[in-house]
Amino acid sequence: MEKPVQIDVFYPLPEGWGICTTCEAMMAQADMVQAPYERSMDQLPPDWQEDFKRLSNLIFNLADSYQNRVQIRVWDPRSLQGMWKSIRHGVRRYPTFVLNEHKKISGWDNEKLEQYIQEAVKMGESEI
Repeated sequence: MEKPVQIDVFYPLPEGWGICTTCEAMMAQADMVQAPYERSMDQLPPDWQEDFKRLSNLIFNLADSYQNRVQIRVWDPRSLQGMWKSIRHGVRRYPTFVLNEHKKISGWDNEKLEQYIQEAVKMGESEI
């Protein structure tokens, strides 16, 4: 079985997605913030909503197109793990896509992203 192409996506996630579950639970218990399910995308500025929908559609389309040939992970650079990975890969713009820990595409260049994914998938198939 071929190893899937690892696609790491770096993008600040809407607050409605919450932070880690432990932090969310503690903050909700202390009545510090609304629980994640009580927040909505409607609270975000329209351009942020559009960008998030655009990114969501792109990720879902990639997952549909490549099925089990890709593994997609989304990192919020404001989380500890996301910040560490962002620094490690030199992420300075969002969204940024890192393929197999090496190829980096910043911004909305979908054609370039597709090209890199297709090359990585072909390389993975030829290694079998």
